[in-house]
Amino acid sequence: MRMTKVIEYLFILVLLYFIICNVIIYYCSQQKPDDNADTVVVLGTQVIGTPAVPHPTLRDRLDVAVTYLQNNPSTKVVVCGGQGKDESATEASVMADYLAKKGIERSRIYIEDKSTRTAQQFVYANQVIPLGKTVVVTSDFHLLRSIMLAKRSGISNVSGLPADLSFTNLDKYYALIREPLALLNSWLFDHPMEYLKADRSAENDDH
Repeated sequence: MRMTKVIEYLFILVLLYFIICNVIIYYCSQQKPDDNADTVVVLGTQVIGTPAVPHPTLRDRLDVAVTYLQNNPSTKVVVCGGQGKDESATEASVMADYLAKKGIERSRIYIEDKSTRTAQQFVYANQVIPLGKTVVVTSDFHLLRSIMLAKRSGISNVSGLPADLSFTNLDKYYALIREPLALLNSWLFDHPMEYLKADRSAENDDH
C-alpha cells in the first residue's frame, strides 16, 4: 500500500513538472525581439531530401528570420547546423541558400556548420563573427532552452524571435513531452564553453 502511494505521488510530481514547464516555455515563446540587432542566429534543425531542402519546422524559422532581416537591413545573420547521418548536406548550407533565394544578400549571411547540438551553436557562431547584440531565431517551444544556452555561451545581450509551429506540424505535440526533458537535461549538463576548451585542447594536441 505504501509503495502504491509513493508511485502516485511521484506520478503527480512528474505531471506537475510537465505542466509547469510547458507553461513557462509558452510564456517565454511570447517575447518580442530587440530591433537593430548586430546578428541574428538561426538555429538549425533537420533538412530532408536530395538535394536537401529545409524541413517544414526549419522553413518556419527561416521565414521568420527573413522578415526580421528585411526590417533590419544592417543586421547580419549566422545560420547554424552541421550534417547529420541522414542528411545529404549541412543544415547551414541549405539554410544559407534558402535565405539567399528569399532575397537576403549573401554578404550578410555567415555559415556555422560544425555544430550538431544546440549547446554548441552559439559558441561556434561566435567564432564565425562576433555576435554582439543577438536575436535568436528558433521554434517557439525551443526558445527558452536556447536563450539559456546563449547566455551560458557568454552572450549577455540576447533576445528571442520565435517561429510558431502550426497545429498541423507534429513537432508541436512531440515538444510537449520532449522539450521539458531536454530543458532539464540542458540545465543540468550543458555547459557550452566546455566545447571551446575541448577544441583548444585538441588543437594543442595536433601541434
